[in-house]
Amino acid sequence: MAVISQTIGLLGYLAVWRHFHPEQPIPLASAVTNGAVLAASLALSAPAVILLLVWIVRMTRVPVADYLALKRPHWRDIVLGVVALAIVMAAASGIATALGKESPSFITDTFTSAAAEGMLPLLLVSFVILGPLQEELIFRGFLLPGIAQAIGTWPAILVTAGIWAISHGQYEWFFIGEIFAMGVLFGWIRCRSGSTIVPFILHVMVNGTAVVAAATGTV
Repeated sequence: MAVISQTIGLLGYLAVWRHFHPEQPIPLASAVTNGAVLAASLALSAPAVILLLVWIVRMTRVPVADYLALKRPHWRDIVLGVVALAIVMAAASGIATALGKESPSFITDTFTSAAAEGMLPLLLVSFVILGPLQEELIFRGFLLPGIAQAIGTWPAILVTAGIWAISHGQYEWFFIGEIFAMGVLFGWIRCRSGSTIVPFILHVMVNGTAVVAAATGTV
């Protein structure tokens, strides 16, 4: 659902750009790392996906806030999530260093191209807020509890983490594995806290840290 809408948004932005800038077409191959294109496509697609998700949930006649676990979390769960996230990211960084893995250029390329076209504010909103909100509502808010009812909590956590990781196909397999580990953490803290807001906060922290690193040249 999210992939389809983002693809439509991306193609729509490229079409509009080609109409107003026929002398400067953006090749489709380079669009996946073009910060302006990604920011615009996500800004268009995320609200549409979230509204569609809300519509689907409303058909179940269960209150949206209850179905998606949009309740105020306890501060202890937030602290626990932040500590666990720091451990996961530190472990991933250590393994990457040991294996000689350099940080993916995708984030730096996206940040640089968005800044060059004056689209950095929109990229920040899209990448740090809209992206995490959309993904957490889909994976930890909607899919996780539904799958858990069928196969159990931990299998559901692993399945949703796997699907979420594979959806980040712009990264090489090592970093997809890192995303999978974060997905397991997000699923676990969602189930422990009973709130989708906690993994959303952690997701925002991850993406925000990536943007800061790109801005300071530390990736």
